[in-house]
Amino acid sequence: MFAEKHYPEILMPEELDSYLEKGWYRMGQTIFTTHFLCFGDQFYSAVWVRLPIQGYAFRKSARKLIRKSLRQFRVEIRQGRIDVEKERLYRKYKGNFQGIIAPTLRDSLLDGEDYNIYNTQEVSIYDGNRLIGCSFFDLGADSAASIIGIYDPDYHAHSLGYLTMLLEITFCMERGLAFYYPGYVVPGYQRFDYKLRIGDVEYFDLKNNGWLPYKDLKEEEIPLERIRGQLHLLQKQLKKDGFKPKTYYYPLFEANLFGFWRAQYFDHPMMLLINADTHQNSFLIAVYNLEADSFQLLQCSIFDDLQFYFNENYINSFDKNRFFMKLLVIDKKYELVASAKSMSQFLKSKFSQSSSWGF
Repeated sequence: MFAEKHYPEILMPEELDSYLEKGWYRMGQTIFTTHFLCFGDQFYSAVWVRLPIQGYAFRKSARKLIRKSLRQFRVEIRQGRIDVEKERLYRKYKGNFQGIIAPTLRDSLLDGEDYNIYNTQEVSIYDGNRLIGCSFFDLGADSAASIIGIYDPDYHAHSLGYLTMLLEITFCMERGLAFYYPGYVVPGYQRFDYKLRIGDVEYFDLKNNGWLPYKDLKEEEIPLERIRGQLHLLQKQLKKDGFKPKTYYYPLFEANLFGFWRAQYFDHPMMLLINADTHQNSFLIAVYNLEADSFQLLQCSIFDDLQFYFNENYINSFDKNRFFMKLLVIDKKYELVASAKSMSQFLKSKFSQSSSWGF
């Protein structure tokens, strides 16, 4: 699945390492993965990155920032804890944050609970006795994951968010850890590019479920670009063969992260709607499978309780001509096919005689 969330009651360090190695990340007291994002009405790929620690050395500019900051400020690295001082800093940071953020630091890290299943450390930066920056990171057995960094907007010029990441990496180097996971970057959306400043990171490649140098990631191989290009080829082929498919973006692809029921929700960011039986609320949809580098046909139906997952204002904010805004579950998956032409032939052989699909 492209979007998935687990709810562990306990999590051993080795288990956290395993999750991180598969491109997962902490969300409150849960752990999740997603590979696509929707900001406004624009879609992007979420590309998970990590920094190999062995053999790593800070760049000159990073060393200079650390030295300068340690002369100006006091730094403490210790077991993470939430207190009134950090909540006050969080509120100030939240007031200048551009985007959606949890109401409180406790909500962000603990989902409002009093327990923490993660081994969380903190980096706290003080100007005299004043807390001006703080970050939290989780330790596994052989890796660490940076979770959140907050800072006083009055100290914006001091690059405190970047500094806390460098100090977290220093901690990892001193512990002899293998990997540091800062989360995801978003090609085409520069807000997350600061994570690339830490060095030569690797990215999680969906095609082979492994890690590759980020500098080698070509634009056409970014997951969303790959999907968009392949569905365009399929649409072109199907139109040539007499079908009338329509491309839609699907903003509800993260239902797996929010759903109350365990269901096989449709979690692709883009689809090619082949046909719909509106009487039966059934939809025949073609998607591109990144891992298999193949096309797949899915039969889907509407999940009625859309309002449990997404509010009405959000749903109505999208243009229904470009965005498919009905919550779908997958009823049946057909076999993978390797090419657009093969998919067209499969559709003709399987459904051309089916009056219920109107072919």
